[in-house]
Amino acid sequence: MRRGKILAALVALQLGLALLWRGVESARAPEAPLAWESLDAPAPALVVVRQGLPHPVPPETHLVHFWATWCGPCLTELPELLEACEDEGVPLLAVTSEPWPDIASWFGGQVPGAIVRDPDGRTVTDWQVSGLPDTFLVEDGRLIARMGGPRDWSSPTARRFLGEVAAGRAGRL
Repeated sequence: MRRGKILAALVALQLGLALLWRGVESARAPEAPLAWESLDAPAPALVVVRQGLPHPVPPETHLVHFWATWCGPCLTELPELLEACEDEGVPLLAVTSEPWPDIASWFGGQVPGAIVRDPDGRTVTDWQVSGLPDTFLVEDGRLIARMGGPRDWSSPTARRFLGEVAAGRAGRL
């Protein structure tokens, strides 16, 4: 008889915990959307270098991301963005105007291929970068979208966004 009461108490406890879990899960806020500002303007010229040599701008749809080693939010965002773009197959140019030795030091000598340098510092002005980080979506030589400030590029929403870009559906975002 006593065993039956213990078993009933355990079942009641499990049921209570299951209801509590369901309540907590249903109270969670939905995932925040990946906010961006829609644009429709010609992309300014982008002249960048990598280790002192001219670096080509991708002909296909790509992201241009402005960052700096001294930018606090960039410390978290840039590694996530590099990984997400590589995973999803989205070309990325991560632009900074800092000297190459500082960039190489920041990456511990292993600078990812997407990292490029603005040799004269004018690109930030030409692209009207208002703060760091700042990310632009470029398609067919036109600015399609701008994402000012940091984003969580590891989120499912960001990954879906990058998947749409990689699939050539950026113009319909």
